[in-house]
Amino acid sequence: MRLRFVALLLCSPLLANCAGEVLETSSTSMVASTSDAQRAARLISQYRATQGLGPVTVDARLNQAAEYQARAVAQTGILSHGEFTSRMAAHGIKGYRAENLAAGSDSVDDVIARWKASPDHNQNMLLPQMVHVGLARVDTPGSGWGRYWALVLSSAQ
Repeated sequence: MRLRFVALLLCSPLLANCAGEVLETSSTSMVASTSDAQRAARLISQYRATQGLGPVTVDARLNQAAEYQARAVAQTGILSHGEFTSRMAAHGIKGYRAENLAAGSDSVDDVIARWKASPDHNQNMLLPQMVHVGLARVDTPGSGWGRYWALVLSSAQ
């Protein structure tokens, strides 16, 4: 069990399959929101149910971690997981953890659909251990991709 945890932890930045993708933005005006987190949890839970998996619920700490990373990628314009392990620890997030990032999707429905269509992102949403999620969106009107998303999934609160 411990070996599987370590393997997932080491692979989680790879699972999201978007580290290093450059998306240019020069925005200084950013608006962050976690208001779509409940809808994301419902959509992911419905999808997981079709795969025989249990639901996920929104966790405030995961929302905070997601908002932190959504702001970071919006500021730099680079879809990168950065210091994933230390960031999760700083937010008190333990257990199995994974993260999906995206840019440009207009709605939570659109970004979830894009993650479902991406094998690595899809795998994160379908990890059986995951029971909690957090989602954040950062809008950068008039620059970059306009909208940046981060989804954090975890097995523990």
